[in-house]
Amino acid sequence: MAASLTLTPSEPAAVRQALERLRELQRRELRSDLDETTALSDKNAPSPETGELDFTDGYDRAFLTITVGLAKRAFELLGVVADEHPQDLVPIPWDMLGDTPEIAANGDVLLQVCSDSVYINEHVLRRVEEELSDVFTITWVVLGHQRYNSRQGRISRKEGRALIGFHDGTSNLRPRQSDDDRSLVFVDPAAVPSYPALPQPGQPNPYGQPQGPQFPTDLRDRPTREPGWTKNGSYCVVRASTIDTARWDRETLGAQERAIGRFKVSGASLDLTDDPAQLDQPPAFATNPGDTRVPLGAHVRKTNPRAAEDLPRRIFRRGYPLIDANAGVLRRGLVFICFARSISTQFEFITRGWTINPDFPTPGTGLDPLRSYEQVIAGGYFFVPPIRAANKPWTWTLPDAPATT
Repeated sequence: MAASLTLTPSEPAAVRQALERLRELQRRELRSDLDETTALSDKNAPSPETGELDFTDGYDRAFLTITVGLAKRAFELLGVVADEHPQDLVPIPWDMLGDTPEIAANGDVLLQVCSDSVYINEHVLRRVEEELSDVFTITWVVLGHQRYNSRQGRISRKEGRALIGFHDGTSNLRPRQSDDDRSLVFVDPAAVPSYPALPQPGQPNPYGQPQGPQFPTDLRDRPTREPGWTKNGSYCVVRASTIDTARWDRETLGAQERAIGRFKVSGASLDLTDDPAQLDQPPAFATNPGDTRVPLGAHVRKTNPRAAEDLPRRIFRRGYPLIDANAGVLRRGLVFICFARSISTQFEFITRGWTINPDFPTPGTGLDPLRSYEQVIAGGYFFVPPIRAANKPWTWTLPDAPATT
C-alpha cells in the first residue's frame, strides 16, 4: 500500500511536531504495540484501539515494513532553507511526464506500507486517520499486491508475473549484492559531480541506427550538489496506473511479445532463444544495438537501452500489481515505485528522454507501447531520509530547524 498525506499545520514547529508524532506511530506499528484497551476501558469514550488486530501486543506483523518519504512542500513547511533541501526534489510534473492523473496532488508525506496481510497494512493507515487526523489528511491511497508465483513461499521476485502476463523485474538493480548498484540508489553528496550530464548535439550515437536520437530541449539537468545530511537517503517516485487489460488480452501473442520485447512464456529476450534458461541472459542488442529482433520501440529497449553511457540512469524498482474493485468495475494495473540517487538523471530522464520520446532511439520510433494502455491514478516525488539505526526504521533524519532570532 502506498499513501500520500497532506500536512495541515503551517508553522515549522507544528509541522516538525506532526512528523515526530508520525515517527512514533511508525515505531509502535513496527513493534506490534497496540493502544491499551481492556474490559475496564471507558464505555463513554471511543475505543482506544480499533480492534481489527485484536487487543494484545506482540502480534504477528506479517513482515511489515514502513517507508517514509517527504515531498518538496514538507521541507518548505519545515522552514528548511533551500540549500538544505534535497536538491533534485520538485513536485511531480505530470504534464511533462505525459500523464493526466485522476488525482494530481503530490501530497507532502509518503507512507509505503508492505506486509503479507491486508489487515496489517490497513491498521497503519487507520491509526494515522484515528490518531493524527488533526495534522494529516489523506491525499491518495493505492493498494498493490505481490506478483503471482506458481510456487508457495517467499521466493525470488524474478519468478513473479505482472498482470499483463510477462515476467517483471528481471533486470532490476541489486543494491544489497552490488556496491555499484547501491551507488545508483542512495545519495552520496561527494558523487553528485559524476551524475550523467544531459546529452549534447554531436555526441556519438551508441544505439546502432543511422540517425541518433533527438531529445527534448527542456530536460531537467542534474543537481549541482546535495546537502550533507542527505547521505544514504534516496529519492522515491510513485506512479500508480490502471491498464486496459481487456484491450491487451485481445492482442495476439506475437504483438504482445513485440510490445514488451520478451517471449511471454520463457521471459527470454526476443533476440535470444525462447527458453526459460535464457531469462537472466542479457539481450543480444546490449552488445549489438543494430540487432532489431527486439523492436526499437519495445518496452525493454525504451526503458533500458543498455548502452554503456546509460548504465548510471538505472533505477531500483518495486512494482506491485494493482487490483481494485471500484464502482462495480474491477480495475487492474500497477503501483510503480522506484528509488534512485536522483530523479532528474534517472526516472525523469528515462520517462521523458526515452519512454515517451517518439524520437528515441531514432526519429520516428514512437512511444513505449505500454503507455497507450495506461491511465494514471496518482503518484508523486518524495525523498526518503537516511536512518540513523539500520534496525530502527523510524530513526529517519530531518534537516536542522532554521535558526531563530
